Amino acid sequence: MSKRYRMAARLVAASCMTLLAAGCSDEKFAHQYPDVDVNVSLEQALRDHRIEIPKNAQDVQYSANSELEGYPLYLTFKDSCSEMKTFSKQNKFTRLSWEKASTTTVAAAAQGRGWTHRAGDYGFQRDPGATSKRVSVLVSPKGSVCHVWLDSWS
Repeated sequence: MSKRYRMAARLVAASCMTLLAAGCSDEKFAHQYPDVDVNVSLEQALRDHRIEIPKNAQDVQYSANSELEGYPLYLTFKDSCSEMKTFSKQNKFTRLSWEKASTTTVAAAAQGRGWTHRAGDYGFQRDPGATSKRVSVLVSPKGSVCHVWLDSWS
């Protein structure tokens, strides 16, 4: 059995065990997506990923599972577009052009949650650096309200 095959088999087994364990839990966390099992509170996931969301954020929803390799966090919220500059500074994000933002993993995930590209959409990114967490953000303004999708992983 090749080393690559053994590694893939271990990952599949770990994923199956995680899904089984998550599926057995009746615990629900505030703001979790209704169709996703999570095992970490939003507050804990934000601390672990060193992310601050605006205090007035609305329609906050997330998924996070600390048992998965890389411990991914996926988060969506809405807030005033005027808050996006502060949001990016607090989190040490660099603004991306639409061309770069459209190639991030968060763009693909956002499409799965109903987002469709509109003129004016843009993104942010934080390279791992000191936090060891890579973060991609997609922002879609509609009037004065911005819909934000965020994806963070190790």
